[in-house]
Order: sequence, then structure tokens, then C-alpha cells
Amino acid sequence: MFENSGLSMDQAPPIVVVLRFFLTGSIFGIVATVMLFFYGESISNFSSAKALALTHTLTLGVMASFMFGALYQMLPVLCGVAIKEPETLALRVNYALILGTIFLIISFFIPSTTLYIIAALSLAYALFTTAYVMIKKLKTISHSSSSRGMLLSLISLVFVAILGLLLLSLRGGFNINIDYLSLKSAHFSFGLFGWIALLIISVSFQVIEMFYVTPPYNKKYAKYIPQIIISLLFINLIAAIFAPFLLNIIEYIVIILVALHAGLTLLKLKQKKRAVTDATILFWAFGMSSYILFAIAYTLNLFITIPTTLIATLFAYFALSIVFAMSYKIVPFLVWFHLNAKGYFEAPMMHEIAHPKYARVNLYFFTASFLSLLIANYITIFWQIGSISLFISFFMLFFMLYSAIKKYFHILNTGKRFEFNMPKI
Repeated sequence: MFENSGLSMDQAPPIVVVLRFFLTGSIFGIVATVMLFFYGESISNFSSAKALALTHTLTLGVMASFMFGALYQMLPVLCGVAIKEPETLALRVNYALILGTIFLIISFFIPSTTLYIIAALSLAYALFTTAYVMIKKLKTISHSSSSRGMLLSLISLVFVAILGLLLLSLRGGFNINIDYLSLKSAHFSFGLFGWIALLIISVSFQVIEMFYVTPPYNKKYAKYIPQIIISLLFINLIAAIFAPFLLNIIEYIVIILVALHAGLTLLKLKQKKRAVTDATILFWAFGMSSYILFAIAYTLNLFITIPTTLIATLFAYFALSIVFAMSYKIVPFLVWFHLNAKGYFEAPMMHEIAHPKYARVNLYFFTASFLSLLIANYITIFWQIGSISLFISFFMLFFMLYSAIKKYFHILNTGKRFEFNMPKI
């Protein structure tokens, strides 16, 4: 059913690789909610320091951390890609990503060439190193639709980083003969649709069918939709330099294509063969629905004025929903899998790591934050209400991750193992 599937300890990276990235992402999520509480409606100006700081806390601090963690896990297991010394590499990337994100956020408030350089070097190391290692490995395998899409999303990440570094150079006072606004538009397009959306699409080809027992995506569709999206983004990049008037047209086509995938995924979830509907399914459905609303709002904005923060909120919850869905699905399984594979009697069942009722409560707070932040565009007090709800949601995710790590190492250090005594010959 799945190309390159099958689990073994030889394929799976050490669990700390994944959990360290996830824990980092949840902490940045908490930081983002605190920023949102104090910034409120002032983020409506997307060129302001506050808006840029919040945006990059979410995209680099939260999304990149969770997506890197997922990739370090999924590439060896689902794609058969062996990453050499993943724990050492991931640790360096994690530290560089944290350092670069923090200095980038500070640089928005305190413009400084030194801060820009530290942020640029740290983020360049984190992003380019991860992309290089994974692209190099992915180029050597026979591709499934999912692995091919992951490869293209990593190529998009390279261009996100290049365009981001150019933007930092312009902000740092370096004279580069490129229009800042066009460059910024291309940077956002590659980041939102080439890196985030394309990676989510690629992951969905595997996990929707595998986790929820749904009918598979059409093979030709799964093969070509990532290629079409990234091709359009490269055309968009060329347009940003030579024909800026084409930017909106190409961007709308990409948005519609991703919306069609979101609708198709909702249909797949509706056709699932398992009767149980847990919180992770609802998080996936939430995310796909949020993206469709984003596409509708983005299109309606052509004819009527819709707050930019409302449109941004819809996209943000598309991405964050998948983060929560994957975290609650992957982490409990990994704790059980690694301890069980090492032969520990006390390896906890998945519901002992993240109880379904706990995940469902997290979903309620997540939904409350979503609705509150949409209303906040018209009643400002809801910025604080929404940020508090999202803070609770991220804190619950952090606590689940922290508890999983604590339980794993407690059993690893104190638990009893099966003893396989070989007879003497």
C-alpha cells in the first residue's frame, strides 16, 4: 500500500531528534501567543516590526521546527533515506534555527548590521544544511508521490532562504538592484505555498491513507500537482524580477490549486473506513477547511475589503492545524515504538502518552482561539481573548511533548527489559 514503507530501528532516527524540534516549536508557539496578546490590532500593518516579528516567530520558530522534526522522522521511515549521524546534525540545526530566529526577531525592532549578519548566518546554516542533506539523499531514491513532493518542498525552502537573505541584505543597507516589494512577494509565495503548503500536500499523500484508512489519492494527480505548483512559483519568481504585474495572477492560480487539494482531502477524510473520529482527524479537517476559507477570502478581497489579518489568520490556522494533528499522532507512537523496540516491559500505550480526551480539549481551545481571532478584526478585545486561548492550546501541546519526553527517559533509565539469552554452544 505504501511505497518505501515499513518500520525498523535501523531506519528510525533517535527519538530525541524529533522531540527536540517539536518541543522547540511549541515553545516558540507560546512566545508567539504572548506577542499576539500585546501587539493585538497593531499587526494589521504587515510591514511593521511587530507584524514581521510575529510572522517569523510562527514561520521559522514554529513551522520550521515542527516540519524539520517531521522530515527527520519521515524521510528515513517513509522514503528509505538514511541520514548520517542524524542526532548530531539535528542538534546543530536546531541550535542554529533558534539562534537565527531570535536574532532576526530582535533585528526587526533594533535595526543593526551586526544583528542582520548573525541572523543571516545562523538561519542560512540551519536552512541550507537541512535542505542540502535531505535533497542529496532524496535525489538517489525511486520516488513515491510523497517523497517527490517533499523534495520539491525542500527546493522551495532553498529559495525561501535565498530570497530571505536578499531581503535581509536590503534591510541591512546593502545596495542590491532588485525591487524590495516584488522580492518580498516572491519570498512569501515560496514560503507559504512552496515550503509550507507543498510539504503539507506531500505528507497528506502518505498519512491520510495510512493513519485514517481512506481511499488513496489518484496517482497521476499526486505525481503532478506538486510539480505544477513549484513550476508556477518559479514563473512567479521570474515575474517578480521582470514582470511584476503578473504576480497576482500566478499567485491566484497557486492558491486555487492548493484549495482544490484541501477540498479533495476533506472528501478523503469523509470516506475513511474507520468509524472512530479522533481529534487528529478533526485537526486535519480544520486545517483543510481553514485553507478553503483563506482562498475564498483572498479572492473576495478583489471585490470587497477584507482585513489582511483575517486572511493571514485563515492561512496560519491551516498550517498550525496540521502541526497539532501530526504531533498528537506521531509522538505517542514514537514513544511506544522506540521503547517497545528496545524491549521494555513498561512501554506505554499511545493513549497513555496523549489521551484522546486531552487532545479533544486541546482542539476546543484551538477552535476558540480561531473564532476569537477572526472576530478580533471587528471587535478588538478578542485579540486578547484569542491569544489566551491559543496560549492554552500551545501550552497543552508543550505539556504533552514534555510529558512524553519525561516518560520516555524515565522508562529508559529505570524500566525492565526483555532478556534474550542465547544458549551456549
